[in-house]
Amino acid sequence: MDPSIILDYIPKQLLPSLGIPLVELLPDLCLGWWTPPSMKFNKYNRLKYLRILLLIVTWYPVFELLFPIIEDSTVFSATVIFALASIVVRPFLMEKQIQRVTSIGLWNNVLPKEKREALWIVVTNSKPSDINKFDELAARYINSPTKIAGVVLAIICSQLYEKLPDMDDKIKLLAGLTANIVGGIGIGGVRHSNLAVDIVFRLIFGIGFITMLHYLSVVSDHLIIKSI
Repeated sequence: MDPSIILDYIPKQLLPSLGIPLVELLPDLCLGWWTPPSMKFNKYNRLKYLRILLLIVTWYPVFELLFPIIEDSTVFSATVIFALASIVVRPFLMEKQIQRVTSIGLWNNVLPKEKREALWIVVTNSKPSDINKFDELAARYINSPTKIAGVVLAIICSQLYEKLPDMDDKIKLLAGLTANIVGGIGIGGVRHSNLAVDIVFRLIFGIGFITMLHYLSVVSDHLIIKSI
């Protein structure tokens, strides 16, 4: 495939941001937002600082282009803070969630993969009862960073929506946001239960994120041309 085709859709400045959907398509690297379907939890925990660094590096070009687009500095600052908070907090909450599951005696028995997956689903879907313990409190709010990240994507898309001059582009942007949300919810729900469906949701998430990057570049170019 001709690399110029990618550059026609995503500018060079945003190419590092393609790392976000790429690591989700390669979950066994353990560098993605969600735990890998292979359940390599030790590796996932070990790479938490690298994941934080990778996410900051991949999100930086997005906010660099967003800075002149979001006219309200308060909205821009809040968006950056929300993004950083979700990026930094998520790995540590996930570590507590993983410890909660792997500390169960049954987990350490020799279990086939499908039973291990079932145990993960049962334990992670049950709300911790003792919220006075930090570990259980952390596990209780494990989905909060993902919800905050969803809010960040919604804010970005709302700002781009206002600046897009063409209604067809606005509809495609909203479709991209919907794909992001649906893909993210799907990955979170099926990654340890159905590999084929998980792959589909990861592709949907990737398409949605790339769509957002494309329209970020479109709006940025539009504002540059408008200012000349």
